[in-house]
Amino acid sequence: MIATNAFARAFSLLGLICLLAVAPAAMAQNGESAQPAPKTQRPVYLDIVPVADARYSMLPEELVASLANEALSDARQATIRMKGQDLPSGVRVLRIMYIVHQQEESDGVTAAVAASTELLRTSAEGDGDIQTFSIYNGLQQTLVQGPDVTRAREQLRIAFKKELQARISSAFQNAEAL
Repeated sequence: MIATNAFARAFSLLGLICLLAVAPAAMAQNGESAQPAPKTQRPVYLDIVPVADARYSMLPEELVASLANEALSDARQATIRMKGQDLPSGVRVLRIMYIVHQQEESDGVTAAVAASTELLRTSAEGDGDIQTFSIYNGLQQTLVQGPDVTRAREQLRIAFKKELQARISSAFQNAEAL
């Protein structure tokens, strides 16, 4: 009877030691699941602002929006096109302001675009009003020459797209942008 009692005690003690050895691993797993999940991807509000009437320009507003969407999709950023200036708190806004100029000359066409790309975030401040804060501001000026309007337009679009993609990539390098 004493041997059985000692065996039971030893077995109970061994079970308790195993339980105590497994407890930290179980707590670590619970601690990991209690941590917040990674943030979901927030969309970027896209605000395209041509400084002059862009309907008949070499870079129409819809084309610039399409180029920005393409660059943002490469960066895995969903976009929402802005309709008005009312924004909720805690969103990011990519604002592209640009102006296009073309000059026809006897030996061809010179085309230029000056653009500003700004990444903003919104926040509800103390009084509840939405404030915008600049995270990134990039400027570009692109100048191309072509033998005719068609070729100058094509060259301008290619050059503008390349520089816009570089500025958008640069804007999202900042940790505050994510």
